[in-house]
Amino acid sequence: MTSRAAAWTLPGITERRLTTLAWISALALLALGALLSVRNESAFRHEMGRQTNAQADILAASVTAALAFDDRLAMRQYVDALKANPGISAAAVYDGQGNQLVSLRLGDAPAPPAHAAPVSTFWRMGRVLATRPAAEQGQVLGYVYLETRQDSLSDVVNRHTGVGLLTIMGLLLLILVSLAAAQLQARAGQLTIANDRLTEEMEARAQAEEALRQSQKMEALGQLTGGIAHDFNNLLQVIQGALELIRRRSSDVARVETWAQNGLQAADRGAALTRQLLAFSRTQKLDLRPFVVAELVAGMRELLIRTLGPNIELTLALDTDRVPVLSDRTQLELAILNLAINARDAMPEGGRLVIRTQPTVIETDPVLEAGEYVALSVTDSGEGMPAEVIARAFDPFFTTKSMGKGTGLGLSQVYGVARQAGGEARIASTPGEGTTVTVLLRRSEQAAEAEAEASGPDPILAPAAGATVMVVDDDTQVRALLIETLNLLGYEVLEADGGATALEVLATRRPDAMLLDFAMPQMNGAQVADRARKLWPDLPIVFASGHADTAAIKAAVGDGARILRKPFDMNELARTLNGILGRTPADAG
Repeated sequence: MTSRAAAWTLPGITERRLTTLAWISALALLALGALLSVRNESAFRHEMGRQTNAQADILAASVTAALAFDDRLAMRQYVDALKANPGISAAAVYDGQGNQLVSLRLGDAPAPPAHAAPVSTFWRMGRVLATRPAAEQGQVLGYVYLETRQDSLSDVVNRHTGVGLLTIMGLLLLILVSLAAAQLQARAGQLTIANDRLTEEMEARAQAEEALRQSQKMEALGQLTGGIAHDFNNLLQVIQGALELIRRRSSDVARVETWAQNGLQAADRGAALTRQLLAFSRTQKLDLRPFVVAELVAGMRELLIRTLGPNIELTLALDTDRVPVLSDRTQLELAILNLAINARDAMPEGGRLVIRTQPTVIETDPVLEAGEYVALSVTDSGEGMPAEVIARAFDPFFTTKSMGKGTGLGLSQVYGVARQAGGEARIASTPGEGTTVTVLLRRSEQAAEAEAEASGPDPILAPAAGATVMVVDDDTQVRALLIETLNLLGYEVLEADGGATALEVLATRRPDAMLLDFAMPQMNGAQVADRARKLWPDLPIVFASGHADTAAIKAAVGDGARILRKPFDMNELARTLNGILGRTPADAG
């Protein structure tokens, strides 16, 4: 031991050898750092290409129907929805011959190509460019194009910060060794402690930054509502079945009333689901109200049974404490449906699903504030999830399902519902032993609202005497139904199948009110209203639309615009028309 210790302090060749070894080690570390950087960059590009392909495939599946019917308005809506994705800088949709139909360009990104490139995915100047086919039953109807945001210098630096810091730290330490070999032994213990402290601080900072990024990402995307199309099939089945029974047994008045009520309830649920799509596009506010979770789940029993199918045994273990939470009822219903569908897919051979509600008190928790909560848990006996899947399960667009069977938005919507209600969502799972997803919802200080009991139809309001209403809607069936409804209410009706026809009629005749659709080809409702007000400044206008752009309506007719959200019933239409005609006397021209 003595001779070895002395060798560190001997002058001459021993120190030169130590210096040479230090420089060789430094070069080796630099080479290793460069190799790790190249590997990390390759892995990053592969993952970005995979994510871009997945998003392009989702867009292609979304616009397939629009391509089949040459519905460019729908294509535009799907492409414009990508504005919510900060990673996308450009997008486009092409027809089967590769001609551009609609496009999107954000910021200073290059414009999408005028003609579709061959199906491929590649990098160009820090961007991922992906062209994917939009096909139905093997027939290519068109193509979609996505281009990601260009990597900035800070993005590249941040991506390689860890490797760079470790390489620089190693190089500095080795230079210190070569310059002061004799002193390193005395200071070895101090450097080890300092290095450990620095590593701990770096790890703590990295964890804090990752938690912040995850929180920001979930706050921005947590209201995305995925997995709602599956429920529309159930609703359409109820409506179609009710109408078919009414047609075949129209003379059975008692049963007809029951069937009609069932169809109306299904239509109301469909309208609620549609409102979630409007909430996603930020055209409607969320409806936060206090309610009891156990009662909401109990009301979904039949829907869950139909959704799960005969191979899944459903058990509801619901508390009776009536503890209210403040949330959006429809969003929580969608969250429960998403969890039930995920559980069903995890049990392809059948199994057992238990939905449980239980009030709980949390005193110490790394995320949640102390207080009273309601724990809503969904437990299945399915395949379970490994730890690496659990870690990413709540990430938007992450899915383990095959293409076309999942968007990766379902669990992120569940997470968003929990965060919106002041709570948290958590997953406990073991491969082969099933999964439990628990949604913790904070107790509300407000008392739960009582649900309105079903009742018979309200009496139809009497119309303003002799009033005339112009109906403007490009959908023939909707327009015909509105005309029949207004005639039944006692109104005279003028009809137009679009903005141009409506303006021709308005040039010679002034109705007492105008019922106007918003989403129409060539000229939308806001444009029609703006020109109609130039002809008749005090003309009362009611917008009837399923996805109206409120900002565009207000820009055309001001904050006093009346909007009826489709679907609406006869009494809501009658009350709205009587309200505007009561405040604005008829002044037929």
